[in-house]
Amino acid sequence: MIMKNKEELKSLIDAVTSSDDYEGNYGYHITDTSATLSNVDESHRQQAPDDYLEFLTEFGFGELDAAFHLDDGPEKYSTICGRDIEGYEGIYVFGGNSSDVLYAFDAKNNWQVVEISSELDGVDVLASSFSDFILEQLKYIKSLVERRAGG
Repeated sequence: MIMKNKEELKSLIDAVTSSDDYEGNYGYHITDTSATLSNVDESHRQQAPDDYLEFLTEFGFGELDAAFHLDDGPEKYSTICGRDIEGYEGIYVFGGNSSDVLYAFDAKNNWQVVEISSELDGVDVLASSFSDFILEQLKYIKSLVERRAGG
């Protein structure tokens, strides 16, 4: 899937990173998509979402705000936890926020975007594609930044 809404994404990222209160370190770009997917099981790599890889190449990764950081590649949830957890075999974490929420792909369900939090029992589906997820996430972060600036 080709990334949708590129101009809007660029404008949202610019609005956040150019704000007076911006303290993140966002904007590092990947150059090697195979290295980006090195922590993804080989059986899942071919299906990795193109829009996600395109976003990391074109817009980058890093901490955009305390409310959102994007990693330089997905990591198996079991690796982050330090143990295998039943039902989470195809979960690959790609980002999160500073409040204990992780954003991940569910490789067993068409790479839909899910949220994992210590407060949830299981995973919560957020979006069917990375493009849809990142657009909503950036709109939310921009609204947080505007609220802080205004207030």
